[in-house]
Amino acid sequence: MTTTLRLLCVDDSEHDVSLVVSTLEGAGFDVHHERVFTPAAFIAAIERESWDLAITDFALRAFRGRSVLRLLQRRSIDLPLIFVSGTPGEDAAVESMKLGARDYMRKGSLKRLIPSVKRELRDAAARRERRRLEQLITHLAYHDGLTDLPNRTLLHDRLAQAIRTAHREKSRVALLVLDLDGFKEINDTYGHRAGDRVLQHVAERMRRMLREVDTVARLGGDEFAVVLPSTDVEGATRTAGKVLEEIEQPCAVEHRSVTVRGSIGIACCPEHGKSAELLLQRADVAMYQAKSLRVGMAVFAPKRERAIVRRRSG
Repeated sequence: MTTTLRLLCVDDSEHDVSLVVSTLEGAGFDVHHERVFTPAAFIAAIERESWDLAITDFALRAFRGRSVLRLLQRRSIDLPLIFVSGTPGEDAAVESMKLGARDYMRKGSLKRLIPSVKRELRDAAARRERRRLEQLITHLAYHDGLTDLPNRTLLHDRLAQAIRTAHREKSRVALLVLDLDGFKEINDTYGHRAGDRVLQHVAERMRRMLREVDTVARLGGDEFAVVLPSTDVEGATRTAGKVLEEIEQPCAVEHRSVTVRGSIGIACCPEHGKSAELLLQRADVAMYQAKSLRVGMAVFAPKRERAIVRRRSG
């Protein structure tokens, strides 16, 4: 089976590169290669596309092997590099391995080239898979599994960061907490699968209508939150109205048209609190007020906080 190999060769000898390429092709590789021999050309090549492997001479006059390795390390590029060099002696081999090369061999003896290339390609694939799994685990730790929105943990971090920025820049931050009205009836009438689809529709609509700097998150159940940097009470109220209007548009679920409504509570920093915990608490209080009065949205009102907290805990 032919394996495609994207090979970047750092060598000023076209003849030597041809020998390497023909050796690889003789072992079944479909080699797509480029030859460079200056730092500028090398940088252009690694920025233009990704490569499976780099093979370089250790002692080019204009571009020594250690410079190649440093450029890769500076850019955090995981590109396996094998030195195929005309420089004799163990000292060059030892130095190259200390600098981070994967292997070192003489140009006059390419017997180890094929097993070395195969090993490096396997190891690089294993590293990529490990990084992919690590990124997936990190993503799952900070995102909701159903909607792929940030979860409560990531929302708290984003809100705290927005508050710090607002304090530094003397601006404001608004927080919206949204709870869907009558969502239990949707689950009871159409089933939990339909309820999940409604939550996904709501998440997508909110994500689509908000700014890139805003953060929309799912707090759990049918409750969402939105962080609005550089936004005061008036701006938050306008945005809340647009959110309610957007989510109230009918959505198709299981071949049925389903309409959902919501209640939004609004709290702003600094007037309603200067910490993420306090803003979340007070936006939640305002949301409960909006739901109780069936008014769609409400801004946190300190004088009503105790009564609402008593009713919710009673």
